[in-house]
Amino acid sequence: MGDLTVYSFKVKKEQLDRSKRFFVRQGALLQDSLRDLISVAADCERCLELHEEDASISELQSAFATLLANCKNTWHLNSLLHEAVIKTAKICKVPLDFITNVLGEAQRVKPAARRI
Repeated sequence: MGDLTVYSFKVKKEQLDRSKRFFVRQGALLQDSLRDLISVAADCERCLELHEEDASISELQSAFATLLANCKNTWHLNSLLHEAVIKTAKICKVPLDFITNVLGEAQRVKPAARRI
C-alpha cells in the first residue's frame, strides 16, 4: 500500500457523527469513501500531469486505466447522495421537479476554488 500519511481536518462533531451514521445506513464507511475520493482526485491529477509533460499515449492510457479502476469505488457516492436528497424531498413534500432543477443547477455551477 506504500507510505501512508495521516491527514486530518476540522469538522463539527455533530456533522461528523451524522455523516458516519448516514454512510453506515447506506452500507459504506465514511473513512473509506473519503479515501476513495482522494485516490480518484490524485489519479485525475496524475493523468493531467502526464498530458502536460507530453507523456506517451501508453503512459497516459496506463494512468487512465488506474483512474477508471479507482472510479469504481466512488461512482456509488453520486447516486447515494442524489437518492438521499430525493427521499428527503419526498418526506418534506417538496415538489420533485423543483429538487431536480436545483440538483441540475448545482451540477452546472462551478464551485469556488477554496473555502475560507
